[in-house]
Amino acid sequence: MKKINKITIYTSLLLATIATGCKKEFLEVVPTTSIKASEAFTSPERIASGLTGLYDLTTLSSYTNDMILTADIKGNDILVVSGAGNYGRFVTGYQFSQTYTSNEPLAYWTQAYRIIAGCNQFELNIPTSPLTAAQKTAYLAETRALRAEAYFNLVRWYGKPYTVDPEALGVPLVLAPLGPTDVPPLRNKVKEVYAQILTDLLFAEANIPTSKTSVYRFTKAAIQGYLARIYLTMGNYTEASKYAKLARTGKTLSTGAALLTGFTVPTSEWIYAINVRTDDNQGFLNVHSFYDPYDIGYSSFRANDAFFNSFAANDIRKQQFLVNGVLGARRGPEGYLINKFDFRTSAATNTVLIRSSEMYLIEAEAEARLGVANEPAAKLALQAIQARAIPGTLLSLNTGQALIDEILAERGKELYGEGHKFFDLLRTKTPIVRTATNGHWVALNLPVGDNRLVFPLPQAELNANPSLKPQQNPGYAN
Repeated sequence: MKKINKITIYTSLLLATIATGCKKEFLEVVPTTSIKASEAFTSPERIASGLTGLYDLTTLSSYTNDMILTADIKGNDILVVSGAGNYGRFVTGYQFSQTYTSNEPLAYWTQAYRIIAGCNQFELNIPTSPLTAAQKTAYLAETRALRAEAYFNLVRWYGKPYTVDPEALGVPLVLAPLGPTDVPPLRNKVKEVYAQILTDLLFAEANIPTSKTSVYRFTKAAIQGYLARIYLTMGNYTEASKYAKLARTGKTLSTGAALLTGFTVPTSEWIYAINVRTDDNQGFLNVHSFYDPYDIGYSSFRANDAFFNSFAANDIRKQQFLVNGVLGARRGPEGYLINKFDFRTSAATNTVLIRSSEMYLIEAEAEARLGVANEPAAKLALQAIQARAIPGTLLSLNTGQALIDEILAERGKELYGEGHKFFDLLRTKTPIVRTATNGHWVALNLPVGDNRLVFPLPQAELNANPSLKPQQNPGYAN
């Protein structure tokens, strides 16, 4: 894959030295715009800088922020306004009209493989680097977690859901640096990609040092959170519940009042997040900007009517729709303004990726799907979230599919704006149906397996690797 060949750790290290103020010796290299991989692993300082560069690649607005927002507007609860004030951003995603030349399919693919290429350089060079054995293992644990995260992003966008067709084509697995004479890789099956993701994460879980505690880097809890999320996506409910419990250990739920503070400062329940600084941020191109209800940011994401009305009047989360003293404020005819994310204070807004509240909901759903004998555990986990939102909430009286539906509805109310709903619809084999009566300006009826639910392989990648052309996803002839 020539495109991937050229996107290596060089760029990652360049970004890292810029972001960290770069010591003089890092700049005095030949060529002056890059650093060879063979030189990047010659000192502990350069290695640390390279890993910082890999994390920095995950923070770009065209990648993680964009994926969260796209997953939100492809679900049924959130819409993007149709007017020109949004500059057309996310409109094609909302309409499911993206093509193989659209920005998102190219950006996600390119950025994910840049991260993977950098992780592969660590895999190759760390064993011979001037580090202790323990340090080497720690670096490999962290970079394998980063690689797994990137592949999880890729396979969810470009492959069919695991629960729909694990035999379908996923994405190419590239587990070592590629050279100019290497045979370009073809797509692996969805199940093969997930198997590699689990291999990387289980290695990371076993080897990440307990001294790693920053919410902005991979920790054991963050890795376990991803394992819970991935096992749920695969329909392995026993493992999903197990890892959800592990991930939330010691990460107590914050107060209900904390849900109204703007999701910018980590609380007790934040497990993994993107750190955004005043001197290193994406400006208006972040999650908080698009959800901002005050017309300070892009202010173009809204709750549709049905979703807004799903919150009980005494649910503290309904106050996330309180804007300028008005509950249920609107600006124009399309949707309700949302005040969940604060953008008024600063453009440097941290982005939460995993919270313990999600882990409670994964545990609840997984236990409910394991059968009647597990429903008491499911109800207890669900009650933890419901009682925070509405103090005094009792254990659910539902059972069977009604209990599962209640848990899924609670996921929507708790996790909207965090990039989950679209993938929840996909993994639960739920058609995407929109009508004017539920507050959408684009009517849709996409059945399970519809071609538009999967991204096309980007044209630029097919040009670089023509062997992938016969493997383009159905419905995207090019």
